[in-house]
Amino acid sequence: MILTLIRHGEMTGDPFVRPPRPVSGCLTVEKGIPQAMATRDALANRRFDCVLSSSYGRALQTAEIVFGGRRIPIRALDFLREWDPTEEVKKMENDEFERRMAALSSLYVEETWRTDVGEGKLDMYARIVPPFLKELAGLGIHARHGGFVADPGAEGLSVAVVAHGGSLNVLMEFLLGRALFPTGGFGFAHTGTAVFHFSLHQGIYHPQLYIPALHALSEDPWA
Repeated sequence: MILTLIRHGEMTGDPFVRPPRPVSGCLTVEKGIPQAMATRDALANRRFDCVLSSSYGRALQTAEIVFGGRRIPIRALDFLREWDPTEEVKKMENDEFERRMAALSSLYVEETWRTDVGEGKLDMYARIVPPFLKELAGLGIHARHGGFVADPGAEGLSVAVVAHGGSLNVLMEFLLGRALFPTGGFGFAHTGTAVFHFSLHQGIYHPQLYIPALHALSEDPWA
């Protein structure tokens, strides 16, 4: 089993829009669309069985560019959306929003488990992890005994997730068993990609983050 996590390309427009498909106008022409197209080209020879995408436009447009011409089902899932600010914060002008967020920098990280601007980390875990496991179970991959077990035929599945820095951090931390902390421990560049292989031990598959070499002779992380 292989799980590939991909952050969206550079965004433009309303960050909370959930557009109809096919999606347009949610990635910048200068960078966002070329980033998604470059990712499409890099993954052109890799097999994927299913794509799970955030319902927000920037993620869904990225997923459509990367995978759209390959007859791979793309599921738009609202639970994969980015960190949720409060309704009050969503309606703020950009300058006011930036001032409000900047005020949080005066706090120690340990004081930010929950603030008045939006979701805390525990809220995000509760929103993202259980339905993510349900989606995997629907594909025949079940969370069991600290790892995963696969139904017959599901052992070789390759699944991609296209989402956001915050929601991908939650999945990364969950898969790696990282202790809960108020802030994310991983930085995803636009269309940054992380690949998990699942190693089999006594009938249980355990996720393992693959870290490729940067030189031209590096092994293929999807091999």
